[in-house]
Amino acid sequence: MQLESAAVPSGRVVPVAVDGDDFVVWRGADGRVRTVPRWCPHLDHDLADGYVVDTELVCAGHGWAFDGDGHAYKRNEFGRVDPKDDVATLNVDEHDGTVELERA
Repeated sequence: MQLESAAVPSGRVVPVAVDGDDFVVWRGADGRVRTVPRWCPHLDHDLADGYVVDTELVCAGHGWAFDGDGHAYKRNEFGRVDPKDDVATLNVDEHDGTVELERA
């Protein structure tokens, strides 16, 4: 699956389908494009409604954060980070104004 790089500006969450499965794509503050499945493993909230903080995608439902490397975390109000789950990611290759996504 391919997208134009401009379709994934920094801070925007973009829903995509790859081989019949739903994912979301976002670009972090560092410019890197990341992916996770579209549905949060916690309570099935739609991560397309999430928001980007620095390099992570945060679920609007209960605040789980996804790093795009296959890890989900919950940060509490005191700064503690609790690992919550591992999630699938896609292989991402960005070149010549195109983002290519494929199954890992």
